[in-house]
Amino acid sequence: MKWMRLGFIMIGLSICFVGLVAQESTESEVLTQSVEKEFLIVKTTTSYEEAKKFVDTFSKKSAVTINLRTLEYKNNIGLTPAKEVCMESGFSYPCYVPRGRYDDGSYLSIEYSNSYEGFAEGYFMVIAASGEVDKTLFLKIKHLIPDAYIKKSLIYMGCIH
Repeated sequence: MKWMRLGFIMIGLSICFVGLVAQESTESEVLTQSVEKEFLIVKTTTSYEEAKKFVDTFSKKSAVTINLRTLEYKNNIGLTPAKEVCMESGFSYPCYVPRGRYDDGSYLSIEYSNSYEGFAEGYFMVIAASGEVDKTLFLKIKHLIPDAYIKKSLIYMGCIH
């Protein structure tokens, strides 16, 4: 848990420093500061509660660890870390940073589809891996969840303040 806070803080500080000297980004600047990432999606739903139950059950079946990245679902606010984590990272509360900026790997998380370019909006996604998805893991998960798939999205790596 502490390493996640440290990660949020380090990103927030570096983003804030860059933000002090940066001008408003143009669309071409956003594209040059974006990286294409793969996401192994095992479930999509409009219900956070359904996604959370699925994560708990699927983790036991698949032996893929759960890492919700300190994100919690709060009614009328949405998916966000605790207020202290947002503030320590230089963000206003609530804050949400999509998976893929600094936390690639194989673990189960719940993410907002709205934050990923080219994804249908309005869904909570259960993601089992991000970055360059390990093909062995993909085949293992595909055996358990035949509808699982890999989708790519550009992830903005530049300043988000």
